[in-house]
Amino acid sequence: MQTLIVIGGGVAGISAAMHAAKSGARVVLVEERPYLGGRARSFVDRTTGDVIDNGQHLMMGCYTSFLEMSHELGAADFFIKQRALRVRFVDVDGTSDLLDAGLLPGKYGVALGILRLRKIPLRDRLSALRFAMSLQMGRVASSGCTCMEMLTRERQSPLMIERFWEPIVLATLNAQLEEADAGLLVTVLGMAFFGDADASKLYLPSRGLSVFTDPLPEWLSARGGTVLLSTSVDALHWNGERVTSVTLSTGEVLDVDNVVCAIPPRPLQRLLEASPGISYRPPQLAFSPIVSVYLWYDKQWMTDAFAAMLGVNIQWVFNRRAITKADAAVVDAYPGHVALTVSAGDHMVDLPSEDIVALCERELRAAFASMSGATLLHSRVIKERQATLLATPASNADRPSHVRIGNITLAGDWTQTGLPATLEGAARSGYDAAGKRVRSEK
Repeated sequence: MQTLIVIGGGVAGISAAMHAAKSGARVVLVEERPYLGGRARSFVDRTTGDVIDNGQHLMMGCYTSFLEMSHELGAADFFIKQRALRVRFVDVDGTSDLLDAGLLPGKYGVALGILRLRKIPLRDRLSALRFAMSLQMGRVASSGCTCMEMLTRERQSPLMIERFWEPIVLATLNAQLEEADAGLLVTVLGMAFFGDADASKLYLPSRGLSVFTDPLPEWLSARGGTVLLSTSVDALHWNGERVTSVTLSTGEVLDVDNVVCAIPPRPLQRLLEASPGISYRPPQLAFSPIVSVYLWYDKQWMTDAFAAMLGVNIQWVFNRRAITKADAAVVDAYPGHVALTVSAGDHMVDLPSEDIVALCERELRAAFASMSGATLLHSRVIKERQATLLATPASNADRPSHVRIGNITLAGDWTQTGLPATLEGAARSGYDAAGKRVRSEK
C-alpha cells in the first residue's frame, strides 16, 4: 500500500485525502492550523454565542464535487436547498425585483425568470436571453478578454450589466467586471444556468461551515489514514526525481510514496525553497479580498432568507436567523442576525472595522424600512485579504495545471481547475490531484 501525504487541510486537501483513501492509499493529511477547512470554517462569536463562518458561503446544485464530499462525510443534510433559483434584488431606495426560476424546470425557468424582471426594460432582457443562447451554442468569444469587454461586445446594456451580470460576476469570480476573466464567467453560466434542473438551485448552509469538514479525521481513520493538526511539513527530502520522506514540525520524519501539496502559492514557495533539489517555483499570482460583516439586532427585521443588494457597497445580505441553527437562548438575546458580504473588497478592506459597520448600517437602513426601531447590539468584521485568486485574463492563463514535480502534485482553488476560486474548484482540484497520484503508481 502506497503512502500519500497531503499537505494542507482546506477543501482541496480534504478532497484529495478522501479520494486517495477510497482508491486504496494510506493517507496522512497534515494541517498547520488547529482546525480543518481553511477559509471555509466556523467558530463561536464570544459575545453572542452564535456560530459564525469565516465568510458566508452560497453553494449551487452544480457544485457536484463539493456536495459529494459533504455527503460522504455525513453533512449532506446541513443545507437548505431551494426548490428553484430565487433571488431578490434590493435597491438602495427599498424597492426590489425578483428573479424566480420556479415556473419552469431548469434553464427554461431561468430564462422565464429573467423575462419577468420588472425593473429592466424588455429589450434589455431579450438581449440577455439572446446572449445566453449564443453562449449555449458556443458562439461567444471569451478567450483573453474581461467580462466587461465580452458583455459590451455582446450588446448587453449598462443597466442589464449593473443589475444582473455584475452581481453574478462579483459573487462567483470575486472580481470587478473590468478585471475578471470572461472565460470563467462563461464556464460558470454553462454549469449553473444551462445544466440540469438542479444546477442553478442555491444551497445555503444551515450550520457553521466546519460541520462539513470536522468529520474527516474519524472518516479517514476508519480507512487507515491519519489527520495531523497543528503540524506542518518543514521540508521535503528529494532523492533523484522523487520525494522519499518529509520532516514534520514535530521532528518526525515520514517515508512517503507520493505528495499532494494543497496549500496556497506563498507557503508552497517557502516549502519548496526549504527543500533542496526542487527547482519548481509557483507563479506570482494576485489575490482579491472579501469583507464579511456580521450584525446582531434586538429584533428580527428581515423576511427573506437572503437578498442581493444593488447600487451600494454590500452585495449580499443573509438572514442568519432564517438559515442557520442557533441555541434558543442566543436567539432570545439577539433576535436579529444578518451576515453581509462585500466581494472584491479592495476599497473597504483597509478601513477600520467601526467605519465598515457604520457604512453598512447606513446602506441597510436606507434599503430596509423594516429596520425602523431596530437597535444594533453587536458587530463583527472579518477581512479575508487573500480570499480568492484574482482571475484576470492574464493571471488565469498563468494558473498552474496539476503540475507534477516528480511525485508531487499541486492542488487548490488557485490552480488551473477551469473554474473560479470556489469551494467547487477546490474540491475538484483535490479529487483530480489525488487521482493522478494514485493512478500513476498502479
